[in-house]
Amino acid sequence: MVDDDRDVLEALESRLMIAGYNVIACASYIHAKDHLVPGFEGCVVTDIRMPGKTGLDLIARANAVDPELPVIVLTGFAETETVVRAMREGAVTVLEKPCPMEMLIETIAEALARRGAVLKLRKSRVKRAVAGRPPKDRALSPQLAEYEAELVRRALKRNDGNKAKTAQELGISRSQLYAKIKILGL
Repeated sequence: MVDDDRDVLEALESRLMIAGYNVIACASYIHAKDHLVPGFEGCVVTDIRMPGKTGLDLIARANAVDPELPVIVLTGFAETETVVRAMREGAVTVLEKPCPMEMLIETIAEALARRGAVLKLRKSRVKRAVAGRPPKDRALSPQLAEYEAELVRRALKRNDGNKAKTAQELGISRSQLYAKIKILGL
């Protein structure tokens, strides 16, 4: 949860904790960015207008870390241009303050359900990818397979899904890239 208004941040944190959620409350982009790591099991709820880096910057950071990390925007300034930009940057939804708590909780529950499904699918793909490797490699294989999958995923995104450009960027042939995509389930 990211909001520069301390009163709003504390109120939302309390309400969400009462609803059973673990909340990491941050008053700025700077405080929030270090919590965004690959495999983060939660979602991000952020304001747009904040001093320094904005919620749009946080959406971009979340997207760079994991394009499937859900970001919910909760803003008091829901102008059409801002909403469109937030959605283009990767927000799953934009809610306008004041937002009914039930709506926010429902939106968070949906985002967390999708996030859980994504992480479960990734884990099963990594397990499948590792299954064919010799036993001596299995100790590090899940971590290496997930890292490799993340590298390929990011390269594909940077190249707008163009496999020829992605293969060139990664320094592998297209057939090797196709094999990796199939093995990693991307």
